[in-house]
Amino acid sequence: MISRIWQHRPIRSFSTTTRYLNEFIPTTQEHHDFLARNTEKPLFSRKTYLIDYYKHLNDSNQILLFLHHNNLNKPDTDKFRHEISKIGGKLNYINNSIYKTYLKSQFEKDPAEKGISFKNQNVDHPLLPLLNGPTCIISIKETNPQIITSLIKLLKSAHEKLILIGGRIENNIMNIDDINKFKDLPTKENLQGQLLGLLTMLSGTGLVQTLSTPSQMLYLTMYQRKDDIEKQE
Repeated sequence: MISRIWQHRPIRSFSTTTRYLNEFIPTTQEHHDFLARNTEKPLFSRKTYLIDYYKHLNDSNQILLFLHHNNLNKPDTDKFRHEISKIGGKLNYINNSIYKTYLKSQFEKDPAEKGISFKNQNVDHPLLPLLNGPTCIISIKETNPQIITSLIKLLKSAHEKLILIGGRIENNIMNIDDINKFKDLPTKENLQGQLLGLLTMLSGTGLVQTLSTPSQMLYLTMYQRKDDIEKQE
């Protein structure tokens, strides 16, 4: 919800927070809920926007890769953004200080809420050590090792202008060795196919057909089996 509202705000208006707040006309319940937030910094301030954006990155992507960037000019940035986008990722520059503030309050309902950063100022997070020096993130929507493989190949051609330092894959924090192992894994679809093949060999097609059905049908099948057993008793 918050990310959709921020899409309507031009970045240049960070210097005119009060004016933008006065001009913003709520038209939905989401808008009213947004305006009702009690944030540490002004609602339309740059810091509140970035905390909201970092939360959106974290919540809407299965993979976040953290990188150091060195001497990237605008043509370099445009080039890498384009190449990364073709592979299936998105390049995001981050403000380390504000990202640290977000991480410490990651599991709060509203990390930008007034008093939350003070409450969590001593909270540790396994990603904090990565946030030193110029940092950027490649965000990826799906858990696909093939995307990681292509990205690592691209990063090797970057001549140390982009250096991978770690990441989060689903709920797992990974170092470079972990990421290199992950990229060699099959996709989820391939794993499911291998599992079904193994079950076919071990248990026949009946179990495979049951496990291949949607969860609701699987529930009904198990419920029917329970009913049959009770009738036999």
